[in-house]
Amino acid sequence: MGDFMEEIFNSLTQFIKEHNNILIMTHKNPDFDGMGSALGLQQVINSFKKESYICINNSEKNNSLKKSYDLIIENNLYFNTIKKSNIDKIINDDTLLIILDTHKQEMVEIPELVSKVKNIIIIDHHIKNKDYIKDAKISYINEGLSSTVEFMANYIKYLNKQIDPLFATFMLVGLEIDTNNFRLKTTDKTYEAASYLIKLGADNILKQELLQENKEEYIRRQKLIEKSYMVNKNMTICVLDSKIYENKDLASIAEELLQFENVEASFAIGKISKDIVGISARSIGKINVEQIMAKLGGGGHYTEAATQIKDKSIKEVEKILVSNIKED
Repeated sequence: MGDFMEEIFNSLTQFIKEHNNILIMTHKNPDFDGMGSALGLQQVINSFKKESYICINNSEKNNSLKKSYDLIIENNLYFNTIKKSNIDKIINDDTLLIILDTHKQEMVEIPELVSKVKNIIIIDHHIKNKDYIKDAKISYINEGLSSTVEFMANYIKYLNKQIDPLFATFMLVGLEIDTNNFRLKTTDKTYEAASYLIKLGADNILKQELLQENKEEYIRRQKLIEKSYMVNKNMTICVLDSKIYENKDLASIAEELLQFENVEASFAIGKISKDIVGISARSIGKINVEQIMAKLGGGGHYTEAATQIKDKSIKEVEKILVSNIKED
């Protein structure tokens, strides 16, 4: 491990030890990378005899995460959250806010919280966007990481801390999802992080159970994929119907499209709310999809990116995307 990483780990530890009021927050519509990292970090903070809260806003939409929360409760494990309505009651000058898996204020679970807290730490693996949160005490944004879980697993290893095997399992799920089953953004360090999580007790069987999906949803996705088309010699687009989908549905479709011959980049377009159309983009590594999504107000990683466009129809968004692809 390099001196720079040790410096980041030591600085993060120092900030945790210096603060008694710690909030952890990931992005809107949390996934296993953000929430798995948050749960792992909370276990580390517990080991320092410090109180922390994971910030939550809306009701959970991710069914796999819902299953995970149920497992935490069933196993009588410590899992401390705080809702948006109660956060103002505990914020003070001593509050430390640790943001995981994003670095844009508009993307976090509770955006207004960023303006209310003086001491902020950011840990992220996406390409740095011009709209990043300024004045953070630590801002570690490393696009070379496969996931935020990879950072957190290394941090836990560096501290020689133990976390509950259930939380290690959630982290391993996040690592696997963010690398599309170790097919994207994967280095030797990624495998080392996965290996360490298994050493901590991550359960591969439970991981598979958490990754299982509903049969009807799978069939519905395949029918949508059938309608995808090549926009040029190496990029494909799948335009969903007018139903409202979750971000993870778009991501799953974009990832599946990479399995096909000649596809080097894929895009899934669909409504994610009444007035917002989302695009999820994936690449095998030869095409920078973050660059394409950034032009449309989004961002992400070289091989994994997304954007959300308000007050436009799916057809209008499709036209804008195709135009931007052809410009490149």
